[in-house]
Amino acid sequence: MTYNLKIREEELKNKIAEYYFWIYDNTKIIGNIDFCVSMHKNESLEQESLLWAEAKKGKSDIYKSFVQLILTIGKSRTFDKYLPPSYLGAFDAEKIAFIPYNDIHEIFYLNDFNWNVTPSNHKSKEFKLLYEKVKNILEKNTLIFYYEKDEKELKKFIKNNFVIGKFGITKTQIDKNNFMVIYNKWLETVKSSIAVNWNIAKNIGIIDGDFYLADLLTRENETIKEKLFVLLKKNKYELDRRIDEFGMFNTRTVSFNDNQKAHHEFWNKYERPPKEEYWDYIVERRDLLVPQDIRERKGSFFTPQKWVELSQKYLTDVFGKDWQDEYYIWDCAAGTGNLLAGLTNKYNIWASTIDKQDVEIMKDRIKNNYLY
Repeated sequence: MTYNLKIREEELKNKIAEYYFWIYDNTKIIGNIDFCVSMHKNESLEQESLLWAEAKKGKSDIYKSFVQLILTIGKSRTFDKYLPPSYLGAFDAEKIAFIPYNDIHEIFYLNDFNWNVTPSNHKSKEFKLLYEKVKNILEKNTLIFYYEKDEKELKKFIKNNFVIGKFGITKTQIDKNNFMVIYNKWLETVKSSIAVNWNIAKNIGIIDGDFYLADLLTRENETIKEKLFVLLKKNKYELDRRIDEFGMFNTRTVSFNDNQKAHHEFWNKYERPPKEEYWDYIVERRDLLVPQDIRERKGSFFTPQKWVELSQKYLTDVFGKDWQDEYYIWDCAAGTGNLLAGLTNKYNIWASTIDKQDVEIMKDRIKNNYLY
């Protein structure tokens, strides 16, 4: 769904209510709050709000809209007169954003803060002061959905989270079926915020997919799977980890060029890491993240399991059932070692590859008894 940037604010509110929140009650007026969502009006005597939101026509700074909403609530002390909502929100004709009320509620109890100002005056001293106080919270915790490109995710988020009494956010789960879809979204949103010259990086074997894997296999913004070419360490990436000629550990670091804003906004919508049962599959299929020209140059293609089994059958047919003990097996373009999976005599197996990352993945798979 897309909206004309020139439509009036009231019309936009009506359209958002009708298209995304049609099964809820959007008719209540809560103080001076622009938009309220609650459960159906016949459900209880005192309705618990699900959302209080600030609306803006056209395109807007979503974080400033949140600050205006906070000022509106704080000035009237709306939270003293009505049950606070599950979420605070802000939207315009391009996007809608949510943040759990609990992430922001302590702001309403600031000491020595003048709440008696006009919330819509973005140039006031109080507005600027409040913006600085909540900016970090908003950047780290806000979930932003764009109507046009995130429509399915937005509808799913509303369905899973706009439930009375629900505690915590249900985020989109990542598995082997959707990790590539999410990678393509990551390319559009996060890649450009990483301080890397991608043309130069590509020429020395560093691909954006390795940064995506570092992001994906992460808990609390730190990569938890060590055998990756790139690791996320809170607010930076580490790569090219090695022991130098002096016996000292060295690494390169890469930061963000937007103070990690796009990164936080993107990953707030997804549950990380995926279930552990998917980790090996996702790392094995790193080949899907390699640009086509590099894959063709390196011959980097995934070997399906059925081809692996068929190759071993052919070897048995030609060399006999004891071929694993009688011959050395060398895969001279091994990639991540898929063609060697299932072989039993590890002392007779050799593998080579020109990609350092492939070596690290194979070591990890051997350690976890995945290859043999």
